[in-house]
Amino acid sequence: MKTKEFQRILIENSEHLQKDYISRFNAKIKTFEALCNYMKHFIPIEDKNEFTSEIYETFLNKFLKKNKDDFPKNSPINSMLNFMHVNTQKLQDLITEFQAIDFEENINFNAPELEDKDFGIYTETDEQNFLFFRLQNIITEISKLEALNKTILKAPLVQAFQFMLHYDFYTQQLKPNSNFILGKRIM
Repeated sequence: MKTKEFQRILIENSEHLQKDYISRFNAKIKTFEALCNYMKHFIPIEDKNEFTSEIYETFLNKFLKKNKDDFPKNSPINSMLNFMHVNTQKLQDLITEFQAIDFEENINFNAPELEDKDFGIYTETDEQNFLFFRLQNIITEISKLEALNKTILKAPLVQAFQFMLHYDFYTQQLKPNSNFILGKRIM
């Protein structure tokens, strides 16, 4: 006997997660560019990806390599930085700000490009698939009534179906409530 293989169904796309992802990516790029622009005053930067980890140490190594012949051999690094007007506190603040942005993906900072990512919310069981299709059928029947120029108030419908449906203000349509389908009783 052949068993039916489970098919995940896309319930909805999470616009909130997508906007958050794009926002964190843009913030990461923006703070890194500010950091690089400050460091460029003191050192040449050919490959920005060198500065993604141990940024301060990498900066100091490149700074010493560039300026070692301009100072006596036993000059302390702090004196060299002060003489060249490097604001180490500003540099540390920019590094801290960059590292504070939580973005789990790897970025090529030489040519940053946002990778496509799936922000879909999917069903996880056959029962959820069944519930999704039943709710879709209800929405279809309501749409048929609206096609007959019948006014249907959505708020009472959402309450009558105990929030199994929700009204999407962006598309101005009823949709199955993904939280209800997935068993999360968030309204």
